[in-house]
Amino acid sequence: MADPMTQSAQISSSQGLADGQNSVAAKDSKMSDSFLSSSPVSLIQSPQVKDLVHWRDPKKSGVVFGLSLLTLLSLAAFSVISVISYLLLALLCVTITFRIYKSVVQAVQKSNDGHPFKALMEKDVSIPPFHQPSYHLH
Repeated sequence: MADPMTQSAQISSSQGLADGQNSVAAKDSKMSDSFLSSSPVSLIQSPQVKDLVHWRDPKKSGVVFGLSLLTLLSLAAFSVISVISYLLLALLCVTITFRIYKSVVQAVQKSNDGHPFKALMEKDVSIPPFHQPSYHLH
């Protein structure tokens, strides 16, 4: 057993380290607006990830754990290309089903809601033309 002086020094140093990490995480969260633009270290230290890992909200943590386990098991059984293609196929099926559902609801209620993905379809996704540089030989 360690003497009380050593324990209190270890506790205070670990609290200082934790406070330093919290201040770094707070600065990182202020600098970045989204998870995608933040570094992996600040992502791991973010409060949302800590809440998931510590199971503070069992429903969210269960969903994340289940999806992670399903992904790892499917990657163990199938190739990465197969897993990605099946996920995209499932997304396509869900999208088509949602579109049909909205069309049926629109026909039954006789409303003019329109296409459910109309805002996405009207976005400009064109690629600007590629201008090849001209090289002049003298």
